[in-house]
Amino acid sequence: MNIYLDIETIPGSSDALMESLRADAQKEKEAVRAPSNYKDEAKIAEYIAGKHAEIDASMEDKRRRTSLDGMFGSIACICYAIDDGEVFSVDLNTSGDEKTMLENFYSRLIDQASIAYNGGMTEMDVTFVGHNVAGFDLQFLKHRSIIMGVKPPKSVAKAFAAKAWDKCIADTMLMWSPDREKRVSMDKLCKALGIPVKGGFDGSMVADTWPKEPEIVIAYCKGDVERTRAMFRRLTFVEAA
Repeated sequence: MNIYLDIETIPGSSDALMESLRADAQKEKEAVRAPSNYKDEAKIAEYIAGKHAEIDASMEDKRRRTSLDGMFGSIACICYAIDDGEVFSVDLNTSGDEKTMLENFYSRLIDQASIAYNGGMTEMDVTFVGHNVAGFDLQFLKHRSIIMGVKPPKSVAKAFAAKAWDKCIADTMLMWSPDREKRVSMDKLCKALGIPVKGGFDGSMVADTWPKEPEIVIAYCKGDVERTRAMFRRLTFVEAA
């Protein structure tokens, strides 16, 4: 069974994270000194104020970059499709919180992947398919599951511990080329394969769009699942151009 997977992530905003960022910023501010050739007090104050403003801006930039770090960022939505089926989603808003979202996602996978075996039930073999799924999506899911205290199904835990080339993972980025210098974005590979590309929305817009229009982010994530499935079929020669 193939599970085509994509997640969208947002920056962290926990009190602990913000306190840590503010503490780091304060240390940087305390270390600011005007150049020795500055003698005018007003110019010295202006210089220091400017540097402090740069540090504050840098703090926000560091916070926004936590959307790529499962230790501090959060998952906004998880979209997936099983084999040739419909693309489904679970998200932070409708679930109420991240822990419930993960529990809902894992519960659905258990229901879909369970088969009768020796008078009981067992999970069938699952392959998780995604673009950079080994390097990002699965690792982010792993870290958030650990932090949220949510135990994944056996198939997911197996993928968490697997190498990128193991049978339970099919990473379309690596399927195109395992050479680090030749790895390509989803958009670029779609263009090369003649698959409709993403349009005007991209991952850099997720953090700002999610609080106001989460449905746009979910639709974008579902589109990535569709594109992943189309790429996989081309890369495995199931479909021709």
